[in-house]
Amino acid sequence: TDKLEPDNATSLQDVKGSDMDNLSPSVSPNSNVSLDPGLEKKSPSISPNSDITLDGSISPGKTYVLRFDGGSRGNPGLSGAGMVLYDSEDGSELWSGYQYLGDRNTNNEAEYMGLITGLQCARSLGVENIVVQGDSQLILRQVDGKYKVNSPNLKSYHKEALSLSKEFESFQTSHIERARNGRADELANKAMD
Repeated sequence: TDKLEPDNATSLQDVKGSDMDNLSPSVSPNSNVSLDPGLEKKSPSISPNSDITLDGSISPGKTYVLRFDGGSRGNPGLSGAGMVLYDSEDGSELWSGYQYLGDRNTNNEAEYMGLITGLQCARSLGVENIVVQGDSQLILRQVDGKYKVNSPNLKSYHKEALSLSKEFESFQTSHIERARNGRADELANKAMD
């Protein structure tokens, strides 16, 4: 089973692998985000900056898990990002999206866009407490302030991610292995296809 558990946090509920395989992807959060089909009836579409609720699905004070990924075919090249928001208690997928980023982005730029768009959507859904998980140690350590941002191309992404992180009451990051980030990776690849 896959766990939505930060490496150094208290245990969160397991997510069954079979449940992860049966989830359907959503469309691009770039301009028009569609929700998972089960939630679509409640709110047909949102943009990352929308102010919506999901009929009580997002509870104040509860912690949610955002997993993100980005990729670039060519580095720089064709790129996309994927992001998934999970309920930390039962591991259910609440929202997922992907974003085509163009044909001139690096892998690290795509990773940052997955993080940024995921954070924007989480805030627009009303999430206040979040654990961000990704397989890019560089991005997570830059956001945590453990690594400097040396690349001029990444400085604006980093600044935006930090600004968004301050909009949450609690914000934690946790590196996960790539194998545990399969859903976000799947969505990033879908964006590039």
